[in-house]
Amino acid sequence: MKNKPFMPVKSADRVFDILEELVKHNDGLHIRELGKKLNIADSSIHALVHTMLQRRYLKMDESRKLFLGSKFYQFSNMMSATPLVPIAKPIMKQIKIKFNENVHLAVLDGLDIVYVAYEESTNPLRYHMEVGRAQSAYVTAVGKMLLSAHSNDQIRMLYAGYTFEKMTPNTITNLDDLIAELERIRERGYSKDDGESYEACICFAAPIYDSTNHMIASMSISIPFVTAQEKREPEMIATIKEATNRVSSLLKDN
Repeated sequence: MKNKPFMPVKSADRVFDILEELVKHNDGLHIRELGKKLNIADSSIHALVHTMLQRRYLKMDESRKLFLGSKFYQFSNMMSATPLVPIAKPIMKQIKIKFNENVHLAVLDGLDIVYVAYEESTNPLRYHMEVGRAQSAYVTAVGKMLLSAHSNDQIRMLYAGYTFEKMTPNTITNLDDLIAELERIRERGYSKDDGESYEACICFAAPIYDSTNHMIASMSISIPFVTAQEKREPEMIATIKEATNRVSSLLKDN
């Protein structure tokens, strides 16, 4: 009995074509550009992209460019195929060794952040974080840093009708307070989670930019309140800012 010839499923083939094409374009593609490159009709590419956006395999920025989304990070560890994680990880490890505190790398996915790399402290008092975990952006240092790349008007549109959950007594619970906080972050160039997501932990985060000067990620250091020392805060802030500047420079040179 002869084996039947393999016949690929056209729609599945196209999904993989879309993912593979976007891997080549760190600066994203508009939907029509993507359809043209892959020779997919407008009606078909719109249907495929809509489904992939809903499932978070793709994401769309404010300019309506498409990028690979958080689900792709979770299932394929996609960031190893781009320079970000390989460049950032050694620098994160240096910070972890210097302070023996947790260091995180995250990207924005809609109104959430997704952790794409992590260096864990050996301190007995620490929070365990898994790569691929998602968290509300407004309650984290990395999330607020990434949200600060949006204008105030964009933030108002993104959070229109949003219900802010109060995680701790320090959590931001309304849009006006979030915008005021984002304005402070833009002015000083770093963000702070002052026990807003976990009551017993503070974090400092700074931005990472790609070669087009687009903020693509944020790196943070987190410290349990019981081990935090106010006199070390300036050193930690300076260190995380210097680290993200190094990552940004290396990404631009890559």
